[in-house]
Amino acid sequence: MVMRMLRTLVLAALSLALVVHAEEPRKLKGSKKESAPKLDLGLPTFGAIPKDQKLESAKGKPEAQNAPSASRADEGYTVVRVVHGKSFIRGADGAKPSTPFAQVTVTSNPFNTEKFSSVVRVKSPARKNARIEIAILDQRSDTVMEASGELRFGNAEETEWQVDWEPTGIRNPGEFQVLVRVGGNPLGTFPLKVAVAAEPAAK
Repeated sequence: MVMRMLRTLVLAALSLALVVHAEEPRKLKGSKKESAPKLDLGLPTFGAIPKDQKLESAKGKPEAQNAPSASRADEGYTVVRVVHGKSFIRGADGAKPSTPFAQVTVTSNPFNTEKFSSVVRVKSPARKNARIEIAILDQRSDTVMEASGELRFGNAEETEWQVDWEPTGIRNPGEFQVLVRVGGNPLGTFPLKVAVAAEPAAK
């Protein structure tokens, strides 16, 4: 009887020990106490810096250039003067008529211009060669004579171009205009008087 009671007590103690052991949380061997929960402050996370890699300071953006890298020369053209004559004298300041030439004379019945030449002096700081066109317009702005060629500047900012006109028939004498174009752009008109040649004095 006593043996049965002892056996029952031992079994009960073992059962209680198993229950208590099952309720205790399992801990890893060598584990530390649980740390306090981490607070999320909303700060961005940064990746780890690669090893064996030097840090470089951020390079600032280059400042915008207010002026172009190379100064661009003015490629415009201007007419310095337009002169007419039968022959010209060349000097340091360009061609000049050998004799005063105020007008172009024409014969009457029918009207035909005399043979003459025109010299156009053009300036361009860029000294860029270009095509030149000259047209002589009558009172109705109709073209009665025209010619074209090439302006060549070389090392100077000014150059001249000469055209020799052959006798040409016109409707009527009067105030004509010389239209000058360079590079296809009109640079203006310049007056040219066309008059009938004076009759020789009777003897």
